[in-house]
Amino acid sequence: MSDFRILPAKPPGGIVPKAGADPVGGAGFGDLLRQAVGQVNQLQQAADTATQEFSVGRTQDVASTLIAIEKANLGFQLTLQIRNKLLEAYQEIMRTPV
Repeated sequence: MSDFRILPAKPPGGIVPKAGADPVGGAGFGDLLRQAVGQVNQLQQAADTATQEFSVGRTQDVASTLIAIEKANLGFQLTLQIRNKLLEAYQEIMRTPV
């Protein structure tokens, strides 16, 4: 039989734990959520900047403006769905009889 190595899973959306963090016990779930929300915030700020630059006339690139807006929209929708799933899981745990 050949040897198989199991590599640690990478977080979705390109979220990378902080440098020097131990993949097993380093960055916690709260830290990953905080980083994800920070990245979504950066996407929304980039979309706002692109929209303002297009509306003022500093750029004529409609495609990049729409791409920035859609990235922010998708990031927000993903964050919203993750929040909904976490809330459902919490409610299910609270309904569990002790």
